[in-house]
Amino acid sequence: MSPPSILNVSGLTKHFPIPHGLLGRQEHIVRAVDDVSFSLAHGQTLALVGESGCGKTTLARMLLRLLEPTSGSVEIEGKDIATMSKAEMRRFRTNVQAVFQDPWASLSPRMRVFDIVAETLVINDNLTKGELTRRVDEALIAVGLRPEQAKYYPHEFSGGQRQRIAIASAIIAKPKLIILDEPVSALDVSIRSQIMNLFKDLQQDVGCSYVVVAHDLGTTRFMADRIAVMYLGKLVEIGPTDQMFDAPQHPYTQALLSAALPLRVDTPHEAIILRGDVPSPVNPPTGCPFHPRCQSVIGDICKTVPPRLKELGSPDHVMSCHIDP
Repeated sequence: MSPPSILNVSGLTKHFPIPHGLLGRQEHIVRAVDDVSFSLAHGQTLALVGESGCGKTTLARMLLRLLEPTSGSVEIEGKDIATMSKAEMRRFRTNVQAVFQDPWASLSPRMRVFDIVAETLVINDNLTKGELTRRVDEALIAVGLRPEQAKYYPHEFSGGQRQRIAIASAIIAKPKLIILDEPVSALDVSIRSQIMNLFKDLQQDVGCSYVVVAHDLGTTRFMADRIAVMYLGKLVEIGPTDQMFDAPQHPYTQALLSAALPLRVDTPHEAIILRGDVPSPVNPPTGCPFHPRCQSVIGDICKTVPPRLKELGSPDHVMSCHIDP
């Protein structure tokens, strides 16, 4: 039996209107995220991957309710976040946290580390000063920092240490779900493995779930239990990490994962080079959005009929493509 879901996303869509023409009276629509559905089990990690502009970050911001969707729903433990009361939203802000790409931009330079890390508890919980100090100390120790460093400001730390501060701020409330938006891409290569191992250790200790937005496919393979591949705002394939890397089915997934470095240098490896550029989300192709760049187009059906998600042997692995696996 699969573990229960903490996150259920159903038909999630985000369209941005862009005024144009004389006096901006006409509008174009940017289809940033288009009818995306998936679920995430307690204690597991889902990675969102795809080229820049595919909608990953927009999707992550809707999961945090930093953006309101055009349509569709996001449920946390069965509760639609769009219909939550004020009290439920306070719990949501405690249970769902985020770690962003740039640790410098996400930390206030005017606040000491203690205040940054404690902020979630100060806003959402009524704790004594002693209890608050104990929780901050525990969070800093958990991410490999010393409690006495709580009195310093962010500029007094290295990039890797600032990311640890951001992580401490995210975990102090013991959240059930953490959204990681490119959490290691701004760090030196020598620091990335430390932070990724830290995330894995914290998941075992706290039992939280992750949604990871990532360009680095090495990060994805190390951290994720499942991978969701997005193209032009749509979900094209989602499945277990090992299956996705060992036997990707969608032509775009095959091309994307072929760009990842092999685990063994003696393994035959050839990257798939896609033709052309990603189409504009303002004027996406008809039919399958990937068909102008796909090397496996099968007649007019790919150009005229949008494919639907279909199972690939199990409900855990699905693909949106007209090609039979």
